[in-house]
Amino acid sequence: MTDQARPLRIAVLIKQVPPYESSPTLDARGRLDRTALPTEMNAWCRRAVTRAVELARATRGHVTAVTMGPPGAVDVLHEAIACGADDAIHVSDPALAGADCLITAQALAAALRTLSSLDVVITGRSSTDGATSALGPMVATLLDLPYAGPVLTLHRTGPHTLHSLLQQDEGESEVEIRLPAVISVAERSCPAAKAAPHIWPLTAPVTTLDLKALPDARRASESPTHVLATRATTTTRHPVLLDGGAEQIDLLLDLITEHLAGPADEAGPPVPNRTRAPAGPAVLAVTADPSSTSARALVGEAARIAAHIGGHTVVAAPSADPVELAAWGADLVLALTGRDPRPLAHALTEWTRHAGPPWAVLGGSTSWDREVLARLGTHLGAGLMSDLTALRIEPAPLQLVGTKPAGSVLADITARGRVRIATLHTGSLPLPTARPSRSLPVRVLDINTDAGVRTTRTHPVDDHDALERAAVVIGVGAGVPADAYRELDDLRRQWGAELAATRKVTDKGALAHGRQLGVTGRSIAPRLYVALGISGSRDHLVGVERARTVVAINHDPDALIFRHCDIGLVADWRDAVRALTARGMSRPPHELFAPR
Repeated sequence: MTDQARPLRIAVLIKQVPPYESSPTLDARGRLDRTALPTEMNAWCRRAVTRAVELARATRGHVTAVTMGPPGAVDVLHEAIACGADDAIHVSDPALAGADCLITAQALAAALRTLSSLDVVITGRSSTDGATSALGPMVATLLDLPYAGPVLTLHRTGPHTLHSLLQQDEGESEVEIRLPAVISVAERSCPAAKAAPHIWPLTAPVTTLDLKALPDARRASESPTHVLATRATTTTRHPVLLDGGAEQIDLLLDLITEHLAGPADEAGPPVPNRTRAPAGPAVLAVTADPSSTSARALVGEAARIAAHIGGHTVVAAPSADPVELAAWGADLVLALTGRDPRPLAHALTEWTRHAGPPWAVLGGSTSWDREVLARLGTHLGAGLMSDLTALRIEPAPLQLVGTKPAGSVLADITARGRVRIATLHTGSLPLPTARPSRSLPVRVLDINTDAGVRTTRTHPVDDHDALERAAVVIGVGAGVPADAYRELDDLRRQWGAELAATRKVTDKGALAHGRQLGVTGRSIAPRLYVALGISGSRDHLVGVERARTVVAINHDPDALIFRHCDIGLVADWRDAVRALTARGMSRPPHELFAPR
């Protein structure tokens, strides 16, 4: 057998989760209690199983499914075997109950080390009960392997290489991945692996490992992140519903004008002004695009936290303008010579050894930010609070508290230890009012290239920052066919609007992934958001919580979005758009307020 034809040894990491709309509570030890809830295989793990089985069959390889959880979690392993996996490992120990992402990654990495000659580890992009997107990069860091994801396609191209198309926020990239490697699979990039319970094997080849068998794993009690509380989601909007079709357009426009012409939006918080040299603990902000609106919000948030703890703000970025970053709150700039996540995380780790550990590290919620901060957190043994929609300081005891969706509730979480790490939906943050700019100290941080993941071609498809700059955004859901988007062009031009979408739309490729709003997409804060043909799932609405005015147009009077908007119109979207375009406004929406 030639090396090219060598069968690949593949492990696929899967997770058992409660149904997506469930509402977990906290147990007596402050852990999310899911014991009373039904369970199923995480939806994104199903895609990982599909890709693992496809790759194994194409190479005559072998798939081992791996999960961590209570005894009942063996069910997802039985289903994975029914879907084509060859055998399975079940990591199960009462001391692991309530483990956070880092402790979970350590336990799974320890289990993977028991497998010989492993070529590929495949994970889902995220999990429906936590949306961390950090497990893959953390496992890759612990195993000292390259990581690529989220992948849309996966093909073997050589004895030790795979070719993949990556789904990134600003477009798509083709990469060559050197094996062994860890890979995460994009949402809806392939059919979901499913098998009915009646065909699950009765005697499946499952090996159970506890902590005694995994000396490198740690107990859940050592988890650096901790859930403080959960609470139901609420809305502060008071919907006005118009039920009369396109005949109500004049009234709709009057209401929009009234909302937008009301009291002006409050200016963002001023960036704390510094009159002395940087001192105190550092708050590190890491960004790949330092001139973007996202970076402006991120650096301002870091400066706010630094001022609260008597510290200073450090910004790590490639191609940075120190004067601009100073205006948004930076006190020191780490100028990066490269941006490959794996060597960058190593370089930042070395920087902390010389400069001292930062009090906190902040990043955005792009795939790049998530990988860099997940790898850095693993190196530092720090708690990672991921995909937060809000962040605050609690004074007694001093702690950083983040808020994020968890199923159908909001969870407040904190990180313990010397370093706290958080990825944020930057569109959920206020844009700070700039302080007078000045020169800053700049330190160059040399970043090597990652030989394990080589980009061969990029396909930029969008201006990633456009949505966060936009004052008016029109969102389209599954109720608006992709071939009808051109019917929105005239209205978009009149209103100076950008186009956004729900996950179902971007999953089908109708719009770029960077246009997706919600828990697994982006958060924005336009003055006006118009939702067309959108049912109004909680996932999507998280992305527009900070919009000043939300207008919903849907033909279904029972659509959930009508409970979470400011103005609703029960009408066919086509009729409404045509009427809005024909009627026009004396002053377009984007002229009713000052630009951002």
